[in-house]
Amino acid sequence: MPYNNNLAYDLDFGAAAAETDKKVKEQQRQKRAKAKAERARIHRAVVCCISIFALCAGFMISRNVTAYESKRNVAKLQKELNSLKEYSSQKAFELDKSIDREEIEREARTRLNMVRPEKYQTVYVNIKQDDVTEVTVKEAEGIKSFFGIFTGKK
Repeated sequence: MPYNNNLAYDLDFGAAAAETDKKVKEQQRQKRAKAKAERARIHRAVVCCISIFALCAGFMISRNVTAYESKRNVAKLQKELNSLKEYSSQKAFELDKSIDREEIEREARTRLNMVRPEKYQTVYVNIKQDDVTEVTVKEAEGIKSFFGIFTGKK
């Protein structure tokens, strides 16, 4: 039998053992609650990390899809532009081919009563008086250096 501090028999041993069991059970319950709370915290952290990763992956995928669609659209428009350039070139060629200078001259003579000037006739052309030509120093030096090649001077 256990003893009290005063060396007397402890008659309330069952109550002390029940209280000790109660404390042990309370500690175990608290330990389980802490472990459960820790698992819940870890679970929330994992879910949060997975969510952030999924959002980042979704954002990157959407950006790549947008870039791919833009490139595909640019390629389609480039192809359309090339076909339109080809069509325009073909039509310009057909237009040049369809122009017949003899037909134009015949129309000018018959419908507009126009005639070509004869050799003895003088044709005057009005030229604007403000037409000038400028020669820069580099161009003039280029001419000098060109002629200097033949004379041996630079």
